[in-house]
Amino acid sequence: MMASWLGLNEGMIKNGSYSYNSLMVGLVLGVYFQFSAVFILILALGSFLSLVITSWMGIVLHKYKVPYLSLPFLITIWIMLLATRNYENLHLSERGIYTMNELYHSGGNFYLYLNDKLNSFKIPLFWEVYFKSLGAIIFQYNIVAGFLIAVGLLIYSRISFSLSLLGYATGFLFYNFVDGSFNELIYGYIGFNFILLAIAIGGFFLIPSLKSYLLVVVCTPLTAILISSMSNLFLPMQLPIYSLPFNIVAILILFILNHRNTHKKPELVSQQLLSPEKNLYAHSNRLERFKKDTYYHISLPFWGEWTVSQGYNGAITHKEEWKYALDFVVTDEQNRTYQLPGTDIAHFYCNNLPVTAPAAGWVINIIDGIEDNVIGEVNLKENWGNTIIIKHAEDLYSKLSHIKTGTFKVKIGDYVHKGDLLANCGSSGRSPEPHLHFQLQTTPHLGSHTIYYPISYYISKANNQFKFHSFEVPQENEVISKVAVNALLQKAFHFIPGQMINFEVTENGKNSLVKWEVFTNAYNQTYLYCHQTKATAYVANNEVLHYFTEFYGEKNSLLYHFYLGAHKIVMGYYQDLEITDSLPVSIFHSNGIKVLHDFTAPFFHYIETSFAATFKKVDDPHFPQLVEIESNVTAKIGKAIHKKMDFNLVIQNNQVQQFTISKNNQTITAICID
Repeated sequence: MMASWLGLNEGMIKNGSYSYNSLMVGLVLGVYFQFSAVFILILALGSFLSLVITSWMGIVLHKYKVPYLSLPFLITIWIMLLATRNYENLHLSERGIYTMNELYHSGGNFYLYLNDKLNSFKIPLFWEVYFKSLGAIIFQYNIVAGFLIAVGLLIYSRISFSLSLLGYATGFLFYNFVDGSFNELIYGYIGFNFILLAIAIGGFFLIPSLKSYLLVVVCTPLTAILISSMSNLFLPMQLPIYSLPFNIVAILILFILNHRNTHKKPELVSQQLLSPEKNLYAHSNRLERFKKDTYYHISLPFWGEWTVSQGYNGAITHKEEWKYALDFVVTDEQNRTYQLPGTDIAHFYCNNLPVTAPAAGWVINIIDGIEDNVIGEVNLKENWGNTIIIKHAEDLYSKLSHIKTGTFKVKIGDYVHKGDLLANCGSSGRSPEPHLHFQLQTTPHLGSHTIYYPISYYISKANNQFKFHSFEVPQENEVISKVAVNALLQKAFHFIPGQMINFEVTENGKNSLVKWEVFTNAYNQTYLYCHQTKATAYVANNEVLHYFTEFYGEKNSLLYHFYLGAHKIVMGYYQDLEITDSLPVSIFHSNGIKVLHDFTAPFFHYIETSFAATFKKVDDPHFPQLVEIESNVTAKIGKAIHKKMDFNLVIQNNQVQQFTISKNNQTITAICID
């Protein structure tokens, strides 16, 4: 209420960031003091103080990329406990002192009988302290509360449950090994510090992995040392340390990991989904889908089909510091680069063809005026021939050489966009016949060393079969081309904020209407929203690919099936071209199998979900009005297929006109009625 009244961040109010420290303050004050009007006032003031400290610490610690965890709670409760020692109208609670009387007053003889049975039920010390430590997280110091929390933790997150056991067991064994005082664990109930630390750094703030689990084992003894030292420090002031050791260790670890110079495991969670499983599966899926992705997308510097005449580590000139370069020519069906007789430069297919910008950037250097060579001769003095160098970013330049003199369409200082016409291909410099030399480099100089850098998207063709490549380096003798964007596909998968999409769905002989709407959030992420099921599917389109990134909501909805069936579509039609992709483990597998998989997921995956789409039909290759795509999603356990779903998309009238789902011998058909 106070956060809303003060106009604080609405998102943090909704997700509980402002209130959970105040919640814990209320729990502790409720344990300490009797209920009264004075208590209500102290509770309100303590909650407000916790909010103020939470908001302040959130601002201060955000710049260091670390969470405030429960530090606001600790600071607030220490202040309140010290202050209330002077308030005579605030009385300490007697709950827990006369336990038998309280039980009899609440439930009569039955509660007394139940209490006796529970106390007579003996369990090993390890488990007794584990459950009591779990219960202490919400300030309930008994086995029953801890057991219920353990069950809830197991249902919500198998990774968190396993980490709670790992962290607690490590701390317990450390106390045994050093012959430490078990009073701190048994009567202080502060073993929950081990549990909280394990979950925080093992699977919540870090991607669960073998290294994150090992980090838990390493850091837990440090937490135990802090428990002992902090207990001695706070005991004279009669103040509980609660979760202070966990906070100190977790914040220190996260701070140093956030300021590493190298990117390696254990990896920090980049998009917090509030579940170790979701964080892990989303991260694994992003790695699989985008592991070769580059920040700057470099495309092929030409139109049409060309052949790689010399690739990386080529046998002729691509050697040593200049080995990461590509030479391109145009060939015919006999793999010749020229028309017979091939004695003149004009006979060569690539001669005078357009050369285009591989990416947006500034033209920083142009060398012109070098004449083309007579076929078979080379100009070693002016080795690179006519050349253009473009700066795409700091430490990223492209260089295109052997350009035909006098054909440059740009000048130094011009800004060019990807695909803009730069010049024409020629045979100047060290070029026995017309070809285009292309390389990426980190410096703007003419003779700069080359760097390994993949081409973002391209199509290769062999034996009249097409293959889509993403972020790969073209291989020598490959016939390649840019993706020829199909206008029909591009318009159909170009979702505009505010756009309404309506389907009539036929399932089991029953018809229903489904309404989608396109939105864009504050991060410029586009998503489809289903008004009937409240499901949400995030989508991206980079002009070459349409692909979905995330799905939230009802898995029996049309939007969920569309997320699966149109998971990744290339914006160019190529007959029988197959596009493959992977999906998160959690998105398609049944819950029972996924639950078992969760326990081993931080170490290895034995189930997977894959997507495949194939272009099957086009009415007119040049001016298409109808395109048909078949796709499927397959879930596997090892090599065995566990589950499969087939889809058919008919693209017409610049939209997905018909979408058919086949699953479990059942067919669902959706017809767009816009």
